[in-house]
Order: sequence, then structure tokens, then C-alpha cells
Amino acid sequence: MDKQPKEVVIVSGARTPIGKHGGYYNYLPAEDLAVSAVYEAIVRSGIDLAKIKIDQVVAGIIYIDSLNQQIYLPRNVAVRVAQKFNDKENLAVAPGKTTLRICGTGFQVLADGFDQIMSDAENVNCVLSFATENMSQTNLIHQGRRKKDNVWDFEDGALRDYLMEGFSHNLFKTLMPKTAELYGAQTGITRKDCDDFSYLSHVRAIKAQSKQWNRFVTAGSNNYLKGIFNVDTVDQKGNAINVWRDEGTKYDISLDELSGLRPMLKPDGLVTPGTASQISDGAAAAVLMERSFADRQNIPYLARIKGYQFSTVPPEIMGQGPVPAIRDLLAKLKMKMEDVDLFEVNEAFAAQYLGVEKELGLPRERTNMNGGAIALGHNIAATGLRIAIDLVYELKRQGLKTGIATACIGGGQGGAICVEIV
Repeated sequence: MDKQPKEVVIVSGARTPIGKHGGYYNYLPAEDLAVSAVYEAIVRSGIDLAKIKIDQVVAGIIYIDSLNQQIYLPRNVAVRVAQKFNDKENLAVAPGKTTLRICGTGFQVLADGFDQIMSDAENVNCVLSFATENMSQTNLIHQGRRKKDNVWDFEDGALRDYLMEGFSHNLFKTLMPKTAELYGAQTGITRKDCDDFSYLSHVRAIKAQSKQWNRFVTAGSNNYLKGIFNVDTVDQKGNAINVWRDEGTKYDISLDELSGLRPMLKPDGLVTPGTASQISDGAAAAVLMERSFADRQNIPYLARIKGYQFSTVPPEIMGQGPVPAIRDLLAKLKMKMEDVDLFEVNEAFAAQYLGVEKELGLPRERTNMNGGAIALGHNIAATGLRIAIDLVYELKRQGLKTGIATACIGGGQGGAICVEIV
């Protein structure tokens, strides 16, 4: 009897509310954010860690700070979460690795888990994937090299902004906002288009958050943004607070305010502080399983991963990345655009999103239904996983089946992942 073809399912997914720069998580390291997200994902999965072995842990982070021990991120998080469950045999001993694909890192942790299960389902049945970023805690870096004659002494060197260095692509003499300006201009996007879309992003986020809040105060009243869970943290005065919504959404936003903002790069530019994604903090996590293994263990699941794709574009128009990523993924899966019920496209910049929308003919009424990174924030490493989790829950909320999450990736790439509710 032929074996059933292997499939990978998302058993559970959870993501923190996204904090703005210097906000919710100003004092909460990326590792702590990851512990919260992983713990919540495992609780939601309903699995008994005494019985279910997590075979691999895949972590994602971009701004790795060795002073905060983030080089040990996957093992530290696994052990800390295992301690919460009093587990010493399964999660606590799971081997882990850290993966990085810039803005596509959140997709890459899913892709790595998918590949590990698909290539070795005899030994790998369950993978924990998570991604985390605290951009508020990135540092100035002293670039003085160690002296040749004394390994413990340093030469004089410049102080460089660890966060901002990543927004430049020196080989191609470009900046991330500059790539959006160029791509937007090539596709005929105007400043008004960008302001209007940015306003829509906030309006959609406000609407979703109002429905989300109803879920907390009236149990079972609806199921908006179910990927989010409450997080305990502290405010700027050190007072304990419990946060439940994405912090960057501006409830008093207006088109007049957006249209009055000064362009960042040139007087007639498309990118302003209001039409760019926000520097943000947060984490997301998912439990992946081989489908037949989950069935044998009577473990319910949310969706299956149909496939993923990473494609390239010229680095100078980095924001175009989702266009070939989606086209290539659809071709791989023998699907058409009309087969996809919902899309989530990371809003790195309004000009970039609008160019992608125009090239692909994306239906705006079925894309980024609850707002995007302009209103919510772009906690870079975690974004891909965050939007994939939000997409799964939005498909379920609407009773739909198939969705694609996608993002442009610095350096001239695009990533996309297709999920199907099962």
C-alpha cells in the first residue's frame, strides 16, 4: 500500500501585539518576546510535551546582539519555555538553529520547518518555528578593530548605528526608501496614492482592533485578530501593564496630516514618515507537524502549508519582490490568482505596496484586510510569520480557504507562502 504523500500543517500560531519604537517593549529583550510567543503557541496547540517530542527549533532574528546572548536564541528560548511546562525531555533537549533572510526571515523559519519535515518525516515530525525582533534595543556599534599585538585592546573606530546600517545597501548605492521611490515612480504611483493608502491601512487597523477588543470584553463575541495574545510588560515609568493591540496604529490619523508630512528623500518624493512602515518590536511563533503524524496523535490543526517561494528582483527596486515571488509560487502550485481568497502583502512602503498591487492586479478588498505594517509596524524578522499567522486566522474568520502572504526583502528578493485551511 502506497504511503500517503507528506504534508506539513500549522498546528497553532501566536504573535505578540506589535510595539512601536520605545513603546511597549522598550525594556523587554527579543528573547523574552520570543519566550512569550512560543509559550502561547504551545498552549494553543494543546499538545502534551510529555508525550509529543519537538524535533527541531528554528529561530529567526536579524539584529543579533551577542551581549544579550542572542547567539544562543533557539536553545535559550526552548529551555526557558520548557521550564514553564516542567518539561525536561522533549522541548528542553530539542536542537535549534537561527536563520536569517532579512525581511523574509519570518517566512524562512516556516520554510525551514517545512523542509525539515518534508525531507525527514521519519525522524522529524514536529518543528517549533519562531521569529523575534526588538528594534528599540539596537545599539551603536564601536568599529575599532582589535589591535594586532594585543587581542584585548582596540584601535580607535567610528560609532555606527546598528539599526540604520541595515537600511542601506552599499554595493548598489541605495537605501530601502529609495528603492520604494524608484519602484513607485516606475509603476506610476503618486504621492496622493501613497497618502490615501496609508490612511486606509490605519482605518482598517482601527476597525479590526475595535472588533478585537470586543473579543476580550465579551467572550466569544467575534474572532478578529485571534493570532494576538495579551502580553505583560512595563510602561515608560516602570508600571506593570498588559497590552493587547498593536501599538503603532494612530486613532487620530487624518489625510490632512499625512499629506502635510515632508518627504524623506526629495521634495517631490513618495516616502514620508507616514507612508513607510514603522520601526517596531515583537515576536511570533508556530508549531508545525507532519499531517499524518498529527492525525495519528489526534492533534487538530489550523491550516496546511501548500508551498513557499523566494525570488529575486534588481536590488534598486527591492519592493517589487512580491511580484515574481507570487507568480513563481502560483506556477509551482499550478494555481491562478483567482484561486487565492485572501492576500497579505507587507507594507514596507506605501509606494512599494501600490506598485505590487498594480502589477499583480491584487484585489484591494481581499488584501491586508486588517491593516498592514504602515499602521501596525514592521518588526523585521518576525513580520513574515506575523502576517502568515494573521492570514490563517482571517481566512478562518471569513470561512475562506486559501491565502498567500508575501513581502519584499532587502537586497532584491521577494518571499511568499501559500496556506490552506483544512
